[in-house]
Amino acid sequence: MSNMRAFILFCGAALVASAWCGDEPPKAFDLSDEVVCKINTESVSKRQIEERMEEIVMRLLAWKKAQEDSGQWNDATRKQFDELYIPPFRDALRRVVRERLMLQDVKKDKAKFQIDERAYEKRLGETVERLRKDGLLGGKNFTMAEVQKRIRENMLLDNFRGQFAMFLDFPTRPEVTRRYEQNVERYQRKAGVKVRLIRIDRFVTDPLTGRQKANQKAFEDATRLREDIVSGGGRFDEIARQRSNDEESKSRGGLIVINGKDTYIDPDSYNPKLADAVRELKAGEISKIFPLGESWAFALVEERRPAGAIPLMEIYDDIYRELFQHKTHVKEDEWFRKTLSKSLVVQVVEGKETTLPVEFFFPDDAQNRPTEVAKPK
Repeated sequence: MSNMRAFILFCGAALVASAWCGDEPPKAFDLSDEVVCKINTESVSKRQIEERMEEIVMRLLAWKKAQEDSGQWNDATRKQFDELYIPPFRDALRRVVRERLMLQDVKKDKAKFQIDERAYEKRLGETVERLRKDGLLGGKNFTMAEVQKRIRENMLLDNFRGQFAMFLDFPTRPEVTRRYEQNVERYQRKAGVKVRLIRIDRFVTDPLTGRQKANQKAFEDATRLREDIVSGGGRFDEIARQRSNDEESKSRGGLIVINGKDTYIDPDSYNPKLADAVRELKAGEISKIFPLGESWAFALVEERRPAGAIPLMEIYDDIYRELFQHKTHVKEDEWFRKTLSKSLVVQVVEGKETTLPVEFFFPDDAQNRPTEVAKPK
């Protein structure tokens, strides 16, 4: 969760409501709590949908306020705002409608979708502690009742979606292999290098005064450490843990990691100085000492990996989950289509209600893609 609540209430937003799925010119809405959608008998406010837009709406509202404060909020910037705002608002609306219909179904069979109260209390405690730490509980932020409701609803949604995950849907090894072979172009990677680094800072901070002072022996220290490894037989990883000033990598023995799942990096993308230092090195070789920011450093090329397809076994679990999620999502979509056909879902524009068609909720369906709406003039 974030401070989105207070930010939305403070800034407000311009919403082109009629552009959801119609052809009329845009209408602006400014009240965060104004009802913009009804799902059977349940009303949904603009603020509820904006909260599902997460960081996107925060960035857009910050930009809108900056334009207003600088006197540049006009027809052109309003049009630009609307063009950026409408697509993610539509996506958030689709999610909200889907989830509200799920929760309406839950109410019809409460016994089937009960949640574990112990798990609920644990998640509630963790969330409350995090919100209090971030100053987001109480006042104009989230109330305790809202937090309790949100967590309970999220757990009910998890339980409801669980009915779409059946044992017979678990992917088999042949299915995973076939998926990999048919989409091998998706599973390519660049050449990579496994690099360990030792860095000695040229400036050190006095722990008592907090002041920085020059480390006159930084280059000399780096030279001696490198010599201990090259000629003295010292282990690069052990010396990195003991002596390197790079706090981020020293716990890993100097190993540079960008992606937690992959210990190989593209040096050119990571740092040009490091890339130049290791470019010609073979596996097992150590670079010369080179400047790295306000430090002296040297690096070990532990291994090199050529570009090409990622071996199946390295991504087997990812493809397995992808297949399983696809199967369960297909079932969920089938339920959603069926439920929409029996439900009344309308958009509300200036008090007038217009039914949202089933096709609106499946924009990626090539056979049911909605007609593109005219952009605001």
